[in-house]
Amino acid sequence: MKKIIILIGHGNYATGLKSSIDLIAGVNSDLYAIDFTEKDSDVTLKEKIKNALNKNFDAQVLFVSDIAGGTPYKVAAEIANCDDNMELVAGCNLSSLLEAIFQKDSLTISELAEFIVNVSKNSTMRFRKVLANHVNIIQETEDGI
Repeated sequence: MKKIIILIGHGNYATGLKSSIDLIAGVNSDLYAIDFTEKDSDVTLKEKIKNALNKNFDAQVLFVSDIAGGTPYKVAAEIANCDDNMELVAGCNLSSLLEAIFQKDSLTISELAEFIVNVSKNSTMRFRKVLANHVNIIQETEDGI
């Protein structure tokens, strides 16, 4: 069964994330972006989501929301709660979305939801500074590139 990913979030979160994914991985026809703007209500957001679902009535769906508990999350939860072919996650990052796109055809929809959450956790890190006086500077004696 075909799987699609629907990004939803406040402002231009969804379209911005999709734009980054398109740049890095190429345009993916199974990835949809639905923004929740200041002009929207929960009703109009639900209509936008249902329009995407109607185009993919036979697909399994992974909703990826920006914030757990926000309006986009709540609207998607209301929809996903009634269908075993739908899952919802929140707070995932760009790295995890890229991985999910590449893995979606080899996992069940519930495995995909778990996978994207785990990749988000594992790809979040803190940069550890290296102080300049602790770094040995190697000088090249030959010309190089």
